Amino acid sequence: MTYHRAILLIVFAVIVGAVSTAEAGKRKCAEDYRRFCGQWGLETRGLQNCMRAHGNYLSKRCVKGLIQAGAISQAEVNRKRQALGR
Repeated sequence: MTYHRAILLIVFAVIVGAVSTAEAGKRKCAEDYRRFCGQWGLETRGLQNCMRAHGNYLSKRCVKGLIQAGAISQAEVNRKRQALGR
């Protein structure tokens, strides 16, 4: 029984760690959110669309945070940079 509890604790720790990492990544975009997309509620499709529309203007910190949070992929960022000639 102790073995199963240990496994459950490890799984729980991994999940909590992933959630807190995602939240920390998204917090890096607070300034960009206020500047470009403050009219949209958090966790809405409108906000996602707005941030993508302003992707070329987002701070490097925010882009890194979005990648860290899993909201966008590094491959997507690379494609956009290449399309802009950066």
